Amino acid sequence: MTRIAVINQDKCRPDKCGQVCYKYCPSVRAGKETITFDPPSNKAVIHESLCSGIAICVKKCPFHCITIVNLPEDFDKEVTHRYSINGFKLHRLPMPKIGQVIGLVGQNGSGKSTTLNILQGTLKPNLGRFDNPPEWDDIIENYRGTEIQSYFQKLADKELKTILKPQNVDKLPRVVKGNVSDLIKKVDEKGIQDEVKEIFSLSKVWNRDISKLSGGELQRMAIAASIVQEADVYLFDEPTSYLDVKERVKISQYINEMKSPKQTLIVVEHDLAMLDYLSDQIHMYYGEAGAYGIVSHPYSVREGINIFLDGYIPSENMRFRPEPIIFKKTSFEDKYTSHRIAIKYGDMTMDFDTFSLSSKGGELYKGEVIGIIGPNGIGKTTFVKMLAGELEPTTISEPLELLVQTSTTEEDKSEISLGIRNEHREKLTVSYKPQYLYTESEKTVEEYMREINPVMLTSGWHKSEIVNPLKFAKLLDSQLCELSGGELQKVSIAACLGNSKANLFLLDEPSAYISSEDRVNVAKVIKRVVSHYGMPALVVEHDVMMLNFASDRLIVFDGKPGEIGKSGRIGSLQLGMNDFLRKMNITFRQDPRTLRPRVNKKDSQLDKKQKAEGKYFVAA
Repeated sequence: MTRIAVINQDKCRPDKCGQVCYKYCPSVRAGKETITFDPPSNKAVIHESLCSGIAICVKKCPFHCITIVNLPEDFDKEVTHRYSINGFKLHRLPMPKIGQVIGLVGQNGSGKSTTLNILQGTLKPNLGRFDNPPEWDDIIENYRGTEIQSYFQKLADKELKTILKPQNVDKLPRVVKGNVSDLIKKVDEKGIQDEVKEIFSLSKVWNRDISKLSGGELQRMAIAASIVQEADVYLFDEPTSYLDVKERVKISQYINEMKSPKQTLIVVEHDLAMLDYLSDQIHMYYGEAGAYGIVSHPYSVREGINIFLDGYIPSENMRFRPEPIIFKKTSFEDKYTSHRIAIKYGDMTMDFDTFSLSSKGGELYKGEVIGIIGPNGIGKTTFVKMLAGELEPTTISEPLELLVQTSTTEEDKSEISLGIRNEHREKLTVSYKPQYLYTESEKTVEEYMREINPVMLTSGWHKSEIVNPLKFAKLLDSQLCELSGGELQKVSIAACLGNSKANLFLLDEPSAYISSEDRVNVAKVIKRVVSHYGMPALVVEHDVMMLNFASDRLIVFDGKPGEIGKSGRIGSLQLGMNDFLRKMNITFRQDPRTLRPRVNKKDSQLDKKQKAEGKYFVAA
């Protein structure tokens, strides 16, 4: 096992820290030039061959830019790519297989996007020789005798056409102009635009400007634009983000049916139920986020996902997570314990030019989490924005008010009437994490957090219950505009839940762009925070297991997507989940070993049996 320190040079500021890493490094004191400073960039450089890995520099660095890496020595011979002397290092690659769907799963920052860029051909693997990158002949020779040798040979000879469906579809409107039909027609090489228009439910947005699309609509458009093109290799980076359950199953089924003796399909997916549903084999990614990533050998889907949840790879004797991810046995009993009303809101409507929403009023109890589920384009985000005060409803039932119970004792139960209109909103503090998180702000994460809550980063409770579980302490010196989708998501969730003055927490799709294990952590954090503050939270979510894990009760949205939306009243989790899945015509079960959710194949024996019994989600 090799134990060394690596440094993130983007965060390194030796002129502001007094070069403490150099002063306290025991190897430097022993006369070794372990740490030097590059004159042109004035950045610290750790010479890994001399580093003893004692970790004093990690503790002394005020900018959290140094990380200790424990790496098996054998992996030094399997370096695929490295960005710089102390930059991120990827070990191994997944093996593309013609006629199969290869699934990739792992922690954010472990190299999945780097892998897709290499397989697409936009990034040439340097085998760790960043200062003297090899040519294609050397790269192909390095992988001699493996399945990827012929892949790289064809890539070098430009005999492979690759298509990548990007991860951050919410950024597409900034780079792609025009309407949906113009884009699809422009790239359609198979002549199947009418087919994808129907399959991906694009009819209603066919002539709509791309800048006006929702997250789910952008996702469906991006996938459709990818598959209408002729290619040898299709790469899908998180194809189910922003999609509802029915759309996720439909997309997964379509990708699986794309398999042919001439094509290779590779999918990065964090929804384990969908990864299970669409893949033939999977590779796991593990390591230290931003420092190094290792690609496992291929496994069958069920075995691979169970190994990933265990956090231990027996064949490599490698534990990559201290504890396994454990799914609890599903219970649909009403889980909330408080019946003290925190917030009341009335029936509301919202009318747009082509869409109208009507929502039933309800009562939110102290310390409970209300899940919100329904198809895309049905008004869930509009509903949340009305509660957040970002949209003023067209009508609101009598009385035209929200009621907030401000008392903290049984003796004092006074209620204050608060208008829902924006001019009165300052009386009700709502903490809102929106669906789209794009920002050009150059503020650091630390500056942003201190604006939200001055004690957020110093309070022991906030650190133990929010900062540490969401794993973003190392991002504090990074600018918001530099964060990846998953990093920005976790920072935004922390900022929402860290607002200790909030009367109501609203989180719109908190699982987007974050890994499977982080989704479990997010659900736990939400539960603990609302319980601690004694205030309610509403969570819009499409990941069924995360929603079930976090929610006490449920609001189900229904209607005609893009035209009419309506919400039912807040109801029990059992009735709500069954009602929703019945309308989706989808059944779920739990894996008997890990209790993870698994989608039943359409018209399978289990699918038919559960539908006949009216049980659309069955516990193991």
